[in-house]
Parts: sequence; structure tokens; C-alpha cells
Amino acid sequence: MSDHDLQQPPPIPPDLRCEYEERPFQNCTRCGESLPDFPGGFQISKAYKRGECVMEYALCDHCRTKMMEEFSQESKKRLAQFQDEEVTLDRGLDSCAVCNAERKAPGMDDFVITGVCEGLALLHSVMICGKCGDTVQGMISQKTRDTWRRFVDDNFPGPPPMDSLPEPVQEFRPPVPVLSKV
Repeated sequence: MSDHDLQQPPPIPPDLRCEYEERPFQNCTRCGESLPDFPGGFQISKAYKRGECVMEYALCDHCRTKMMEEFSQESKKRLAQFQDEEVTLDRGLDSCAVCNAERKAPGMDDFVITGVCEGLALLHSVMICGKCGDTVQGMISQKTRDTWRRFVDDNFPGPPPMDSLPEPVQEFRPPVPVLSKV
């Protein structure tokens, strides 16, 4: 057995901490299960736009697997083929797993980072730049997009979409005349 086989995985890095709570993720975003104790591990994902974290979540392995089962077969096949042919999995969080663009490079403002963790350890991590992420988005089916939209709607409450808001009432009301003594 080599020294490499005996190495412990590194701890989850600060980049994969929860920005909202300013601490490591504690619970699964979907089911609420405690993550550090979850057998089978968990996945953390954070999306950045213009250099700011705009979405973050952590999924226990059970919820991640269940969500993946809801993806269309077509999407799963395309994503697996893309990963096999285009993705280099050993670049970590510092450069894009597809095109090798460096995360710290000027103009690298849109990207996603993901880590597969168990307990307090990081088992695997990837970064995908915005351009390559757009390529991936183009591969997924409407069924898979709907699954993702449901996940976002169910777990990230926010203001309702503009098209679901009631129209403001625009009744004409003539101004009330101001009477003065004549």
C-alpha cells in the first residue's frame, strides 16, 4: 500500500461554505437531513454571476440521487457522454473542468463550483465556467429543465414571477375638485 492510499481527504474548503449562514452547510436543502452525519455523503453546489454567489445548496446523496432519477433519459445520456468526452475531473475548484480556464483569471465572473463531501472531508470537486455551463444547459431536455425548476421553486422561495402577479387596477377616477369660498 502506498502513502497515497493512506492519505486522508482534505477538509471541505472555505469556498464551499454556506454564504448565507457564514458556516459549513449543516442540512440538506431538499429534506433537511443533517449532512455531516449522513452516510453516503453529500454534494454542495454554488453558482456565481458577476463574481457574486447567487445560489447555493447542499443535497444529501439520497436527495441528489432522487433528483437525478427525475431527469430524462435523454439528458442523462447526453450529460454522461459529455462528462466522459469533455470533462477532466482532477482540476478541482481552481480551473474549469472542461476548458481549463482559471477561476481567478480576469473576467471569470460566472461559474459553478461543486464538491462531493463526506463528513467534514472533501472527496472530489469541480468548477465549470459560465461558457461551458451554457453548453451543458443546451444539452438538457425540457423534462429535466422542469425538474430543476421544481427544485428551485420548492427550495428557494422568493418573489413570485412577474407574470403571476395580479395586474394593478387602473380605474380612472376624476380628481375631486377643491372647493373654495367664492
